[in-house]
Amino acid sequence: MKLSKIALAVATMTVASSALAHGYIESPASRAYMCKLGQNIDCGSVQYEPQSVEKTSGFPTGALPPDGQLASAGIANFSQLDKQSMNAWTKTPMTAGAHEFVWYHTAPHKTTNWRYYITRQNWDPNKPLTRDQFELTPFCTVNGNGQAPAMRQAMKCNVPARTGYQVIYGVWEIADTSNSFYQAIDVDFGNGGNVTPDETPGVVSEWSKTLSGQIAGNNLNAGDKVIARFFDAHGEVTSMRTDMTIATAAQGDANQWSYDLAQKINTAHSDVRVGVKDEGGEISSVHGANSVYVKDGSTLQSVAISYEEQKADVNETIAVTDLQYSKIEHGNATVTFHVNTKGDVNVEAHVMNHSGAEKGYLKQDMNNANQDVTMTLNDVTPGHHMLKYYATNKDGTMFAQDVLNLMLEGEAAADNSGQHDFIFPDNIASYKAGTVVLQPKDGKTYQCKPFPYSGYCVQWSKHATQFEPGVGSAWKEAWVLKN
Repeated sequence: MKLSKIALAVATMTVASSALAHGYIESPASRAYMCKLGQNIDCGSVQYEPQSVEKTSGFPTGALPPDGQLASAGIANFSQLDKQSMNAWTKTPMTAGAHEFVWYHTAPHKTTNWRYYITRQNWDPNKPLTRDQFELTPFCTVNGNGQAPAMRQAMKCNVPARTGYQVIYGVWEIADTSNSFYQAIDVDFGNGGNVTPDETPGVVSEWSKTLSGQIAGNNLNAGDKVIARFFDAHGEVTSMRTDMTIATAAQGDANQWSYDLAQKINTAHSDVRVGVKDEGGEISSVHGANSVYVKDGSTLQSVAISYEEQKADVNETIAVTDLQYSKIEHGNATVTFHVNTKGDVNVEAHVMNHSGAEKGYLKQDMNNANQDVTMTLNDVTPGHHMLKYYATNKDGTMFAQDVLNLMLEGEAAADNSGQHDFIFPDNIASYKAGTVVLQPKDGKTYQCKPFPYSGYCVQWSKHATQFEPGVGSAWKEAWVLKN
């Protein structure tokens, strides 16, 4: 079997890549993307792949995603997203009127439309997200015209008037599959701006402005330091910086330290109040995400949390390189990659298809290994697949993980139509950014741009023709015309 080769150099430590799969709402940051940013906590595996919240199309009239599981799209691995309470999630300040919504498409699909729904004014934020919590007519619909979108697609929408905490539900409906991608966005309209409350509070709070950002974040360990930093239009206001060293494991719980730090800020600074505002305008710190309020005239604009963490002593490393995969024959294929480990490492790898069904699995101890690993895939069909791997040391500490793209192809019949007669140099499907190619269809040369986070070109194949240089509908996302 002839191998298609992708040369991939994977960093030897820590965070997972998001340079694959499908799409998420980048701005205003969705609940899932907030997990990736570390601004939401206890999210589970969605923090590594906010782009994968995909399920059968059906909202709002169909059965899927199920009520109570709208944020996770009913995907068991993402069920943490369905936790719902007033203070469970970090909120983005919002006002009624024109706003820009930005989707980041890590693998653009031909699109039917993007739709946006919002919770009813009187919804209950402490109950699960269900269809009856939302206005079921979208406040904004953007037609995709059956075309593949740009990698980063911005669209203008008019957001309706609301007060307080609300959820916006974004749906990206795909034209060439039966699926959609679902994203919940937690927003806070407050009682100011151009939003008129249904009922005027009996007491109008002097703390009328909400800063962007919240006092919330990750679980921490004893000895870690958490720092609240405040910003105006000119940068950080260092005199407002407030830090706290985590004294015990119990205080390291994200709900506990957020409460303790909110209390410390309120004690140290008279010009801000940290907590949650009630209907009477009173602000009280809570065990959970705390907002920051200032008075009219304050120049403060935002707050951010940073950490100085005591890192676990991990001496092991892993490098995964030289990913190769065969063409499909009789429903089977092979994937091979090279693994180099320092120390005694347990490597777990899964290959899944575009829908998340597992097609291959491997778990193996590798002690100072320098070897090729081969996985056999069964019952596979041509199209997008993912290789996910995790590396754990003997103490049980997972110190590295990543997700890599595969585009499996079958044995193609002869095609004399010229539709797909563009051939990459050396017949490979991906190569280093900056490579210059000749396009035989127009006789021009093109230089490829890097795929996000990888340093390699955007892939092109018969399954991703939108990136074909000079010809595909999205070729400018991937190429620069040289001459």
